[in-house]
Amino acid sequence: MQNNTKNQVYAGFFVRFAAYLIDWVIVGLALLAIRIPVWIASVGGTADFVLKDFIFQYSIYDIVIYVLKVAYFSLLTYFTGSTLGKKLMQIKVVSSEDRKPTFFEIVFRESVGKFLSALVLDAGFIMVGVDKKKRGLHDLLSDTNVIYYHQKKVAVPTPVVYQKVAYAPSPTVQNGFYQQPNQIVPNMGQQPFVPNQPVQQNGQLNVSNELVQHDGQPNVPNQPVQQNGQSFVLNEPVQHDGQPNVQNEPVDVKNQDFLNSDKKQEANEDKNE
Repeated sequence: MQNNTKNQVYAGFFVRFAAYLIDWVIVGLALLAIRIPVWIASVGGTADFVLKDFIFQYSIYDIVIYVLKVAYFSLLTYFTGSTLGKKLMQIKVVSSEDRKPTFFEIVFRESVGKFLSALVLDAGFIMVGVDKKKRGLHDLLSDTNVIYYHQKKVAVPTPVVYQKVAYAPSPTVQNGFYQQPNQIVPNMGQQPFVPNQPVQQNGQLNVSNELVQHDGQPNVPNQPVQQNGQSFVLNEPVQHDGQPNVQNEPVDVKNQDFLNSDKKQEANEDKNE
């Protein structure tokens, strides 16, 4: 029903037909002011001269009705660009040369043009449905187009802004093991945590625990202690009410036989004395 060309949206066959039906009802109701008195006069026999053939088979009454119809379409189209029916359908008549149509062009369109369009089975009106610019024969003869005059609103979506995300570095392979590189991460404006460096002990690489801040003071992890050929790590101090706990010395609980033998030797020495 519509074609888009530049900024114009051409009105199709069905919307123009609907506008014509609305105008036909409006004009028909308005002409009742003439039809009813003429009918009453014809019943009384006083309107015979009005109903007699004047030109060919058309009487004075027919000519007056036709002139009033043409005047309705011509005057409204020339001064406002559209009739009442076209206004309801939001369409108007414009010149195809980007100018206002002249009064002669409008009168010719609404009289001779529409007469020729309806001459052969309304073929001139049916052309509106097949023409590229939705023009009938009367539009072609008067060099006019029928377009929509309302402004179409196009919804523009909100642009999406993408932000760059910093990804963690990929792990590296060292000595056949995957290792994730350490990063310094700030702690809400406080001093950043510094990761510990790997320490070599007993021919192996060990990474000590990271520093963890409590109340602004970092906890220092204990170093491993070697006793009786075995390595022990003391428990980390935990603060309670500001006072650190004192850790007990590590005890090798695995070598119970060695402790039992020491006790037996001391008992034997006491007996000998």
